[in-house]
Amino acid sequence: MNRLSLVAATALLAFGCGKDSSDNKAECQLEAIDLTGCDRSTLGAVQAEGVWNVNVDLNDGYSGPSSIRFSPGEPLLVGLAMTTKQVTSDTFFLASDVAGSSTGSTVRYAFAGCKASGPAEVLGVVRVCGNGSTVSQGTFTARRVVRREGEAESDRVALLGQGVLPRGAANGVAVADGYAYVIAGSEGLFVYNVKDPANPTLVSEQKIPSETFTNALVNGTTLYLGTYAKGIRICSLANPEVPTCDKTVLGDLTVRVDGLAKDGNLLYVASPLPKSDIIILDVTQPAAPTLVVRYTVEGSSPDLSEYPYALAVQDNRLYVSNWSYGITVTDLAPLATTAKLPKILGRFGGPSTSALAVGKLGDTTVVYQGSDAWGSAILALDATNPEAIVQRGELPLRLEATLGGMTLSGTTLYVANYQDGLRVYDVSTLGTPKAAGYFNTWNETDAGRGKSYFDGLQGVHVADGLVYGWDTTRGLLIFRHTP
Repeated sequence: MNRLSLVAATALLAFGCGKDSSDNKAECQLEAIDLTGCDRSTLGAVQAEGVWNVNVDLNDGYSGPSSIRFSPGEPLLVGLAMTTKQVTSDTFFLASDVAGSSTGSTVRYAFAGCKASGPAEVLGVVRVCGNGSTVSQGTFTARRVVRREGEAESDRVALLGQGVLPRGAANGVAVADGYAYVIAGSEGLFVYNVKDPANPTLVSEQKIPSETFTNALVNGTTLYLGTYAKGIRICSLANPEVPTCDKTVLGDLTVRVDGLAKDGNLLYVASPLPKSDIIILDVTQPAAPTLVVRYTVEGSSPDLSEYPYALAVQDNRLYVSNWSYGITVTDLAPLATTAKLPKILGRFGGPSTSALAVGKLGDTTVVYQGSDAWGSAILALDATNPEAIVQRGELPLRLEATLGGMTLSGTTLYVANYQDGLRVYDVSTLGTPKAAGYFNTWNETDAGRGKSYFDGLQGVHVADGLVYGWDTTRGLLIFRHTP
């Protein structure tokens, strides 16, 4: 999922011309921020080191997570160079100054601590200024990212092999016939021979100018690569080591692809932009998909951030994570008629959701859903009756380590938990998932850590009894889980 960062949310603001001087930072100086009523004496306990994750709520309606890096490497604030750092017995003040969209303009992001609950948590005031004038302001909560207390590197999960990408950050993997197809956004596609899981070998790579890959799915000898704005890139796997990626579908419609799912001869595409809909393609001829229908989930509104991000198909029903519109269940039976337009059966509002996994426990249809938001949780839902979906359990995640994606294999749920790595849960009984193992993939000292809240293990894929994960720094990771 690709939500706006704090920087992106203010990047298009136009500011008047001016020089980069202290005057132009006036309302984003520490002295200009009202900290009356704060318990600043508690700030002396803060240990300003390592990597922190932070959640920001602004008065202009923006709310979202970001990061702070004190060390190792260049200090960063919300992914930008940290230009000011004042941390004393009663002060916690950080700022970043960057060139704005207008010639000579300056944007400053300023964070001022109000109180600390200990050495690893700060609450405070955030302000964004353009040429010294306040553009928006609000509050923040920041927590240092450290391994969960009492945990070792792993429990019941072994890391068999790792494939570090030569460039870029991995953001998706599809596995078939002993090959792993790893995508890395605008840096392209990397193919690894994983027939020996302990020694993944990079056998080819290709980068397609102007395309940013978002996800991947294999259909027989065809590989589908979702893109950020150019539909689906179609690759032939006639030679699995060197895919031939010379075809596209939906590429002329500026379609963004955030999720792919295949059932029978139909391919389902979650597309937040430009229409915020589900695109259903007939892939009877895998290399030549044809459009069946474009379906907008009834009642959802992109104006309210109700976008489709993840989806799954089971028993002729479509399950969709629609961010703030929650989980929806749609009847796909109309696709076999002349009407063709699917019909919604039910919805579970709940918290915002960008990830889901669907399965069966006996006669019960189960859905596990969550999101990459600050303070998210994994919810266990009984969707047997889609008109009345019932929550049966809830597993809160740590504020500072969110959910990237998950997959259900039998009665085991595998979760990519960003800085908390791979988490494995026993879901043989419908209710709150029970811990069944983990592997801590994230280390503060890994090169490139601390650039984003969405740093660490982003997703998981199960194939041939092994678990394949993709990590923003470590690349392709291959695990074996032993219950």
